Amino acid sequence: MGANAEAKNRTMAQDALGTQQIEDPALRARFERYLGMTEVSQVQIKAYSDDMQSVIDLLHQRKTPEAWQKLYKLAQYQTIDAGVSWELANRIESIWNADQTKYEIAKQNSDLQHQADTANHNADLMSDDIKDKEIDYQRRLQNAGKGGSSNRTNGGGGGNSSSGDAGMTPPSDQIMGKLELTEEYLNSLAAQSKIKLNEMKVEKLFDQAKADFADYITTLYKSGRYQHVLIAADFWRQIFDQGDYPVSMAQQVNASLEANNEVNTALGVFNNNLDQKNVAAATDNLEQAFMINEINPALLGVPLAKKKPILQFTHELSRMQNIIEARDFTDLESLLTEIKQNAPDFDSVKAMSIVNAVKLDSQLHLGKAKIAAQQGDLKTAMDEFQAAGEAWPGNPDLKDKALSFFNSQDVQTQSLDDFDRLVAENNYWAIYDKQLVFAPAVHDDTKRQDQLKAALDKVKIAETAIEKATLMQSNGDVDGAWETVQLAIKDLPDDIKLNSMRGDLAGKAADFVAAVEKAQDAEAKQELGYSLSWYAVAQRAYPASQIANEAIDRLSKGILAKSSL
Repeated sequence: MGANAEAKNRTMAQDALGTQQIEDPALRARFERYLGMTEVSQVQIKAYSDDMQSVIDLLHQRKTPEAWQKLYKLAQYQTIDAGVSWELANRIESIWNADQTKYEIAKQNSDLQHQADTANHNADLMSDDIKDKEIDYQRRLQNAGKGGSSNRTNGGGGGNSSSGDAGMTPPSDQIMGKLELTEEYLNSLAAQSKIKLNEMKVEKLFDQAKADFADYITTLYKSGRYQHVLIAADFWRQIFDQGDYPVSMAQQVNASLEANNEVNTALGVFNNNLDQKNVAAATDNLEQAFMINEINPALLGVPLAKKKPILQFTHELSRMQNIIEARDFTDLESLLTEIKQNAPDFDSVKAMSIVNAVKLDSQLHLGKAKIAAQQGDLKTAMDEFQAAGEAWPGNPDLKDKALSFFNSQDVQTQSLDDFDRLVAENNYWAIYDKQLVFAPAVHDDTKRQDQLKAALDKVKIAETAIEKATLMQSNGDVDGAWETVQLAIKDLPDDIKLNSMRGDLAGKAADFVAAVEKAQDAEAKQELGYSLSWYAVAQRAYPASQIANEAIDRLSKGILAKSSL
């Protein structure tokens, strides 16, 4: 129920603002930080834009090496470029190095082909020689057969028979020739196999280089480096000799062009609205441009003087949202007056109509409570008083009518039972909400008076911490706001409102919170050096941090003490 009530209050507050708000806490924090940043000079932005256009022109002229060299000049604009052009140049160089590997493999294939051709030529010569020897061998074999037959017919002796047997055996050089021929064939096959493997290696190397570079372009697109997407895609076409982009890359190129155009359009409308003192509308325009691409060079060049009224307006809106969410309408009218002075185009009618509706709702509940009390319906009267207080806690009529009602009812016993139960539950916020009921009931009980005072003091501590944190947050000090709530939670660990606010602030002060939590975890594990390092990180993020400064002093003494031992 509490979460639903907070969500309802937050929705009502955002509706009352009547202007576009960046809902993501991290993005909101970056936007507020951007509003306080000194602009990049127009001279530097113009020079960077000219050099970027020069790269594009060189690529269109198919002067890829000259365009590549120009990337190193772009990388020198560190504030705008952040070294992305340097990384892009390195990527391109690595692809050209892969081309060198491809050339070396091609040269190796040429040598292998020469070896294969030589082996085939030698095999052809050997084959002809073996064929001649085979024919000569067959001829001698036939002659030897005829001679043997004649000798047997004439009754010749065995001496001739040994000569005929020798003619039946192939010469040894003929056998060696066949072995050498086989070896040449095998050499040719081995060379052809190596050539095929090298061709597969080159193809794989080429395909991998294309895929890796396309993935890098996707990374540039996702990180908002839209101008680099355009030139990297042109490099991709030139290097790999492609006429068209792949479908996904073409979509990224088109989206990048559209994003750049939308940012420029939004900034043009922003300048026009600001010149006409339409600060609320200008804030919407600048937020829109920031959400499209927060690192666009044109956005970085917006002068600090032009961002100052936007920063003031956003802080005032944050204050108004906090006031409406807390339903503390006492200072709302004066705040609306301040906002109208800074942003005359801000529509405060909606905010005031919502506030007036809430006030009226509270008054109607008080009227219903009075009628129910007159009819003796205690439960309905209590519910209506509760509803009136929830609708408008600061309603000046609430206290008087509530006291009048409770003085007319014999509810002291029930009140004391409720009070004792809430004390046992440590539910001091509920005690605070019902203090008008409990104060008369415990009037003559010193112990309960002390318990009531203690509960109210705890709520006061929590409210003070919340108010201080809210003020720090509205001034842009989200780290200090989170630490204020965190220190208060040490004494009030179960406080719902403090824990809720700490959760909201944790996302906005993510770096500082992460450093403190890592340091505390390490300290709990007695990893003092590691803990000290993280406390130092937290101190660097928020130099005024009480948590970090005290911990650094404490851990330093502990480490020195261990060292001396």
